[in-house]
Formats: sequence, C-alpha cells, structure tokens
Amino acid sequence: MRKLTITLWHKITRINTQWKAYFIVVLSLFSALAATAQSYTDTPTNLTAKVQTTADTHSRLANSAIAPGDTLRADTDAPDYSDSISVTVYFPCGSSDIDKMPDNHNSLGLFIQQLDSVAQKYIISPLSLILTSSTSPEGSLSINRKLSHRRGQSALDYLNAHSETFRAISSSTQCQKEELTTNHLRSSTNQTKYRSMRYAKMTLHISGEAKDKAGETMEPQHVETPCHSLPVQTDTIPASAAIDYAGDELPDSLVVSPIFFVKTNLLYDLLTCLNISVEVPLTDRLTIEGTYVNPWWRNVSHHKTLQIRYGAITPRYYFKRSNYTSFFAGLTVGTGKYDLQWTRRGVQGSLWTVAPTFGYSHVIGKNWKMEYSASVGYLQTTYCKYTQVDDTKYGDIKVKDYPWVSHQLKTVFPVSLNVSIVYTVNRTKHIKRHEQ
Repeated sequence: MRKLTITLWHKITRINTQWKAYFIVVLSLFSALAATAQSYTDTPTNLTAKVQTTADTHSRLANSAIAPGDTLRADTDAPDYSDSISVTVYFPCGSSDIDKMPDNHNSLGLFIQQLDSVAQKYIISPLSLILTSSTSPEGSLSINRKLSHRRGQSALDYLNAHSETFRAISSSTQCQKEELTTNHLRSSTNQTKYRSMRYAKMTLHISGEAKDKAGETMEPQHVETPCHSLPVQTDTIPASAAIDYAGDELPDSLVVSPIFFVKTNLLYDLLTCLNISVEVPLTDRLTIEGTYVNPWWRNVSHHKTLQIRYGAITPRYYFKRSNYTSFFAGLTVGTGKYDLQWTRRGVQGSLWTVAPTFGYSHVIGKNWKMEYSASVGYLQTTYCKYTQVDDTKYGDIKVKDYPWVSHQLKTVFPVSLNVSIVYTVNRTKHIKRHEQ
C-alpha cells in the first residue's frame, strides 16, 4: 500500500497545484478504507477461528496415525460396485398373467441377464428390494387392490422361478411392496393412458465386492435395510394425472362398481328374435342372469309363423376376480311356449330345459364388453301338429291333426348359442378421506 501511495505521489507532482490537492484528498480516503478493511479481517474473533481450525486439522492428522513418507489412500470400506437395476412388466385390463403380454418375457430376461452378469464378477450384497404394482381406474376399489397385489406377486414369482441369483437375494432381503390403485384418477385421466397404469415394477439396489481381489475369501454379506426408508418412484403413471397429497392424507376417491349388465344376443337379433338379458352381480365371482326371448311375428298369406315366449334363469360363476371378464360356468333353467310354421303345416307346444352353460367375456370399451356362451342340456317338450285352413267361416284357422293328442319329446339338445354385446350399468360412490 505504501509503494502504491509513493508511486501515485510522483505522478501527482507533475500536475498543477489544484489537481494535486484533489488527489491528496482521494488518496487519504483510499488509505483509510484499506486500513479499515485490513483491521476487520484480522479481528481477534477471526484470528481465534483461524487458530482453532488449524489446531483441528493437526489433531485429525495426528489421530490418523500417518507416518512420515506414507501415502494417503482412499477409504477401503467403499464397495467396488453399487447400482440399481429394475424391470417393469405390463398387464391387460383385469389380468395378472405375465404371459398375456409377449414383451414381458424379453424385459424380464434382460433383467435376469444383467443381474447374473453382475453376480459373476462381484459378491453381491443386496441393499433393498422394492416391488411396485398398479392398476388402471376401471373396476371397484376392492377388486383393484386385490388385482394390484396379484400383479406384484406374479412378477416376484416369475423372477424367483427363473433366476437363482434373484431367488437368493429375495430370500435374504425384506421386500418392500407398494400396491397402488388409481381409482381416484378415473375422472381426470384419458383412457388412452390406462394401459401404462397396469404394471408391476421390481427395483433392486445392490452393492458388491470384486471376486478377483487377492486374498479375499469373504462370504457374501446380506444386509437388510429398512425398506420404508428408501423412496419409491413410479414414473409410469402420467404426470398429467398426478395429485399432490397434503401430508399423509388420502385423496377423495371415486369407487366404481357394476350394478347390473344389460345384454342382447346378436345371433337372435339377426333372426329378428327380440331378446334381452339382465345379469346382476352377487359377489366378486357369482352372478345371476335372467333372459327373455319373444319373437312374435306372423305372415298368414305366406303361411309363416315364428312366435316364442321363453324365459330362463342362469346362476353363473366366474373363474377369476377380474370385474366379470373371464371364463365362466353356469346352469340354465328355462321354460316357454312356441308356435312354429313355415308352410301350411306347423307345430305348437311348450317346453322346459336344464342345461350347463360355459362361456367367456372380455372388455371392448368403457362400459362395454363382448360375451360368448353355449348351452347343451336336457330338453322336454309337449307339442301337437296342425294344418292351416283358409277361407272358413271363422277365417284362417289352425286345425290340429287327428287324433287330437299331444306328443312328448325328451332329448339332449343345444339349448342356446350366444354372441352377446353387453353394457355395464355402474354405481359411482364418493369415498371421503376419513372413510378410507
């Protein structure tokens, strides 16, 4: 600072007296400010802090027992390998079967291959195992909770069955399961995004020591980490559908469950046979269906008649809890009357049937599904034949054949063949946070 002042003074001596006085004042102020700054940085408090820091540094070096000439080395407790690997599999609506989506086997195979390659080079120490599963908003909340659990279990069972390395890890590490449902997103999410919500994701956090280290004969150590301390991220749910939660509160949910199904048999419709069926759920798998068939038309001039009144009741059992979209079996009991004529000759009678029913149903759209079923069973009918006579004093009449006795037929017969389109009538219930 003094040298700078002297240098500036020599410069000033070459300037006139007025400017000299001006520069003298500026230099004085500059010197005062510099002295104040220097005194501030060297206050007793700061000097004490500097001394304390230096002493702490010397103390740490002394405790580390580093002799002169030694080389500082990195921490030998650090693992040679540390990483996270994950795999995500997807499912059709209402299903927890991994085989239904062909790409799942490729994804799981790559996951197993990556894990096995790590196991060949390192002694693996699993840190955590996180299994996240989810469902799309279709169906009721209770059904979706069970479906989410089954999807996660399917992914876990597959990996345990196809990878010895993974089986050893899962048997020694506590698995954190996050079973998600998205019913609360039903009204705010486009249906095109539902497919990405039907998934199960396995995330494995691992570390390892190299097997080729000289002199190491250590057995792998399995460390159990409290899984709840590790955050789980599921990026498959669309960001546009995300909802912020305040603390641990749950959002209000919309629970959608079917009240009944209304259906019509398209094969009967092609034959202009009026028909309607109503199916009512009783439990998650058990339903009861009522069917009414009533084609009622007649063409006297062409001697053609198709008149049927038939009703049936069918208890049903679905083999999977998948919102009534799976294979099913039932027992159909029906009764009715009929009048069938294609020429002048015809037949009238009554019937009743008992027949087992087998079928399958699947979703084709929101609130819509298709159903295929067939019934073959016992049929008993009592009938009589007649001939149509025209231009009588009573008009066109049907005269029973002589002798006027009824005939009876007992046989095994195809009772029904259905290709039905089904509309689901749902009930929406708003569940508050405290109810959940």
